[in-house]
Amino acid sequence: MYHICLLPGLGVDERMFQYLTLDKRFAITNIKWVKPDGKADLPQYAQQLLPQIPKADKLVLIGVSFGGIMAVELAKILNPALVIQISSVKTRFEMPWYYRLAGKLRLPYLLPLHWGKSFRNLQAFIFGANTTEAKKLLNQIISELDVAYVKWALTAIANWANTTPIPNVVQLHGMNDLIFPAKYIKGFTLVEAGTHLMIIIKAKELSFLINKELDKLLSQQ
Repeated sequence: MYHICLLPGLGVDERMFQYLTLDKRFAITNIKWVKPDGKADLPQYAQQLLPQIPKADKLVLIGVSFGGIMAVELAKILNPALVIQISSVKTRFEMPWYYRLAGKLRLPYLLPLHWGKSFRNLQAFIFGANTTEAKKLLNQIISELDVAYVKWALTAIANWANTTPIPNVVQLHGMNDLIFPAKYIKGFTLVEAGTHLMIIIKAKELSFLINKELDKLLSQQ
């Protein structure tokens, strides 16, 4: 059995993937975020997600942003046939230096993150929500965010210890991504004019790139 697990961005659910068209030869499971145990780090959080992962002969993990980071941690445990990251990073060194500094200073816990819900236009600019569909989804995400969960996640991301890329990873990244700027990332497939929310804005192009990788995987049989 061939199976895809979809890991959405921070605080989001399967709505993030609603515009993708994926190879129908693969079954699909949407991974749900759960409440972290205490102050779990990302490897410990990956253990909490394991009960949702189906058994499969060919397992593919597709993660967006935070979901891409968690796909890396899950891959260390599951050894999937393929990991596809979208708008994400493979190691801590692909994050901007100021994220790592924020983690050391514990800024996500200290800053009043609930204020972010009041600056929708600024959020739209930072995330690159430049279409009606992307703005709608972003507004839904912001209105539904659990601030305590976001503070934990941002701190865990900023303190992520992974320094070595995993095998069998394909990284799709937008040139105009302001959250994880492309200049810090190596060995990725460039999506022209792609923003951090290109999963919505460029769903057709991403579907083509993803399905090409899935077809390549199946052809290896």
